[in-house]
Amino acid sequence: MSTVFEPLPRVEQDRKVSGAQSREVEEQTPGGGNGFSEDLVVLKSPGSVAAEQFRFLRAQIIRPKSGAPPRTVLISSSLQGEGKTFAACNLAVTVAQGMDEHVLLVDTDLRNPMVHNIFGIGRSPRGLATYLARNEPLSALLHKSFMDKLTILPAGEEPDNPAELLSSQKMHSFISEVRDRYPDRLVILDSSPVILAPETMSIANEVDAVLLMVLRGATPRHVVRDTMERIKQEKLKGIIFNMDRNITRARYYGYGYSYRIREAAK
Repeated sequence: MSTVFEPLPRVEQDRKVSGAQSREVEEQTPGGGNGFSEDLVVLKSPGSVAAEQFRFLRAQIIRPKSGAPPRTVLISSSLQGEGKTFAACNLAVTVAQGMDEHVLLVDTDLRNPMVHNIFGIGRSPRGLATYLARNEPLSALLHKSFMDKLTILPAGEEPDNPAELLSSQKMHSFISEVRDRYPDRLVILDSSPVILAPETMSIANEVDAVLLMVLRGATPRHVVRDTMERIKQEKLKGIIFNMDRNITRARYYGYGYSYRIREAAK
């Protein structure tokens, strides 16, 4: 547990940087920054406990104690409503606030996409589903966010065959391409729940790391156990427990690290 203390000297500095970036974003975003959701706590409340803990999580991912850092990270859950989209979006912004890394945030939840709502970019009919089903170039489907180092690939319109698209060779090639194209880019993927959508396992097998969101006190233990057994042990790097409406406690099992993140309904 000594790793808990290692990031603490950077907290005040990160808070100042995050606060300055939040003000800059609000100045640049139409409507005084109201374009993005209140769920982006790292921007709306950069000095909060939740925002600090996302910075701790960023440090654990970008600078792991051992081994190479992951280039592709899938954030999922067992069931709907456990907080996966909340975590994916806040982690993406937090990493983009850093000095070096760029982020590509991909909404692979083709059944119930939410990333576009949190970033206030509107439900686009073109996105990942368009890329997988047609021959449109990827560059034409990407959305530049209000942050220079954060790019978003929305889900697009819901297709009739999400499982087939996300389990296809083209999806496999897509993950490989975005992982290898830029060495300074972290790819974060928000997915459908593992238990409810079989295609999520296909994605989990292709990425470098999986983070699993669990709504503590609500998600049955046998469901969590079933989900963990479906994911390859070497892929599952972390579990985040949502506990209540104010603060949640989580343990990043891959590094023996504890942190707190507030509950979200996404």
